[in-house]
Amino acid sequence: MKTCARCDDCRWVCENHTDRPWLGARACGCGGAGAPCPICNAADVDTVPEMPKGFQADAVNKHFAQDE
Repeated sequence: MKTCARCDDCRWVCENHTDRPWLGARACGCGGAGAPCPICNAADVDTVPEMPKGFQADAVNKHFAQDE
């Protein structure tokens, strides 16, 4: 059962078209970057968004580093 209609539960939307999922069968496909879904994966200065499965960061912001 789908819980977030905006992102189809992938937790990411198209940065250019925030009403469309970034991954999955209904993915936007415009080539825009992904952005955290504002409904189910909201992020702010203190909250890091949940990353897509298999994501590997090229760089890490020390502000968010777990092992300081």
